[in-house]
Amino acid sequence: MGELYVVSTPIGNLKDITFRAIDTLKEVDLIFSEDTRITKKLLNHLGIKRRIQSLNEHNEIKKTPKILQQLSQGKSVALVSDAGTPLISDPGYCLVKQAREKFFNIIPIPGCCAAIAALSVSGIATDKFYFHGFLPSSELAQLRELDKLAQRKETLIFYESVHRLQSTIGHMIKIFDGDRKAVVCKEITKLHENYFGENLTEIDEFIKNNPKKIRGEFTIIIDGNKQEQVIINRNKMDKILLELLPEMPIKKAVKICVMVSGLSRNETYKRAVMLKSLQT
Repeated sequence: MGELYVVSTPIGNLKDITFRAIDTLKEVDLIFSEDTRITKKLLNHLGIKRRIQSLNEHNEIKKTPKILQQLSQGKSVALVSDAGTPLISDPGYCLVKQAREKFFNIIPIPGCCAAIAALSVSGIATDKFYFHGFLPSSELAQLRELDKLAQRKETLIFYESVHRLQSTIGHMIKIFDGDRKAVVCKEITKLHENYFGENLTEIDEFIKNNPKKIRGEFTIIIDGNKQEQVIINRNKMDKILLELLPEMPIKKAVKICVMVSGLSRNETYKRAVMLKSLQT
């Protein structure tokens, strides 16, 4: 029975490839990659001559049975993504899941991961964290997703692209508040690697004041919600407002909520407007 190797590759600096990854890529029978052109450049750099086949979000479901058949015939297979660890915001889950269900031996070849690299230098708590990856593309869906995460106590980790970074940070300020501790990690291990921000407001200002520096790929690290009483109040407020808003105008719902809960009118109104917008 063959073996499936999940091989991590560099996220920028090619010197970050491990000896074990090199040996694995040299020795396996088959290599499947997210983008064959990118993987071919890496293999050429390493002096490895192997035929590469694609496995990406568009063909993974179709190709998985064929790869499983190769494994059943005793072939060794390496799975790589364009950069970093496969399956972490990259293709491969369908293959690994089905290979596991069929009891094939699956071996990780550890290495780079942008999320972990960014977290390790962020200065934000590392003992507990939640990796979310990319947020939804539409504004409403993104706001809804962020709202679900606003009360989590763990450090939050997101990936973001250059053309969405500013709007995403704006949405985070709207949901989390601008003083939430945060760091943006840009182009980790690459030539223009950079880290900026102490909180979300500072990050927003940096982006607006330095448009030419906002290039490449980004990892966003955000501190968890450490305000216990705020969490309790928010949950209490939401429970009341979510019952009232479908039945009456915002102002009336806010008035009743304030009377029942004793919470701030201004904060209750802001929250009511937000909840109403998320329901549309």
